[in-house]
Amino acid sequence: MNMTSDNKVVRLLENASATYSSMDIKKICFEEGVDDVGLVEIDRKELGHVREEVLRLYPKTKTIISICKRMNPENIQSISRSLANNEFHKTNDDLSTVSREIVGRLNKMGIRALYCHPGFPMDQYMLSGKLWEISHKPIAEQAGMGRTGINRNILHPKYGSFILLDSILIDSAVDEYDHPLDYNPCVSCQLCVSVCPVGAIHPDKPFDFNACMTHNYRDFMGGFEDWVQNIVSSKTVKEYKEKVPSDESISKWQSLSFGAQYKSAYCMAVCPAGEDLIGIYKEHRKEWVEQIVRPQKEKKEPVFVQQGTNAEEHARLNKNKEVRLVDNIIRPQSISGFLTGARITFEAKRAQSVNMTVHLAFTGKEARTATIVIKEGTIEVTDGLKEKADLRIECDSEQWLKIINKEISNFDVLKLLVTRRMRIKGNRKLLRKFQHVFV
Repeated sequence: MNMTSDNKVVRLLENASATYSSMDIKKICFEEGVDDVGLVEIDRKELGHVREEVLRLYPKTKTIISICKRMNPENIQSISRSLANNEFHKTNDDLSTVSREIVGRLNKMGIRALYCHPGFPMDQYMLSGKLWEISHKPIAEQAGMGRTGINRNILHPKYGSFILLDSILIDSAVDEYDHPLDYNPCVSCQLCVSVCPVGAIHPDKPFDFNACMTHNYRDFMGGFEDWVQNIVSSKTVKEYKEKVPSDESISKWQSLSFGAQYKSAYCMAVCPAGEDLIGIYKEHRKEWVEQIVRPQKEKKEPVFVQQGTNAEEHARLNKNKEVRLVDNIIRPQSISGFLTGARITFEAKRAQSVNMTVHLAFTGKEARTATIVIKEGTIEVTDGLKEKADLRIECDSEQWLKIINKEISNFDVLKLLVTRRMRIKGNRKLLRKFQHVFV
């Protein structure tokens, strides 16, 4: 190695150990076009599991820069999904461009950095686990960018729901970090609860992610795979059209051509939180309801739900919505994905009278144990075998994935039990109940 290379390495090491001005970094971010920015140290304990996500992406991370871009509220509030979706995609693109430019300027200062992505693409090999590589929302909360509202969106103190987030990971410490807001901009108006077409939002219950994903993300992930399977399994055009209405086929074309289309963003559209909008809402509450909330509720449109779910029951209460029963295919590729996905595919409606503790012991390629507790319409998934089990399932991990992904027949499952490659301890009727609470 020559002297020039030696000097470069020394400078890089010196820069990585230096402490930079938070004001200088924020100034760069604002100059490049962000609407707000906050900084969080990687060792903050409140980050929890997010710290692992960050370090997996960039092991040198010492500071996380949380940034946001404001969306134009009127577009998101529009009854036209095309206008709302275009605003999402344009803001996403702008935010990605801004993040890239910020990293370029930081590099010139001697700060090494990695910018993430506001939303997509995602790592599909983690399907049914955690699809997104990094959780922007908890980072934004710790950076003082806002707090989580009833609608599960980060509510910015000025811009409310109408922001998109990104994170930039840098290898340097700064002299001052930001902290969470000491109040929540959410005004508890519960307009988001009233307008959700699938009843995914509750003021005092867990968010129904599966209901939201099945409808809002119909053109994404599991909904897209379901559509492809409908194509492949149809022997004639007529049979395909019986499975998939023309408007849904065209929606897929639109998503593939111009960016995946969200079926709803009503929880965001009706939200009056933030200094920009709260005054308008308070002074013109009636007009807000008549011009923004009511049109979303009364819009005639298809609503995609899975059969036998709370979402189906909720959607059928609105005569303006056409209920379409669909599959939202989630096929975990690992035991970790299965355990994470269990929280998502759990259906509270089917579990109202189910109370059980299930021990899962997986062997083979992915040896692991876990406990699932189902009680009063809720689910809790933890590692290890805890409490006294009503049902214990022991199975080879690869065979278990085939079972839950319906890749083997009931006869093959019986063969696994007979050959003791799968063992059930406890009342076998509970096994059927256990399987039934997942969609």
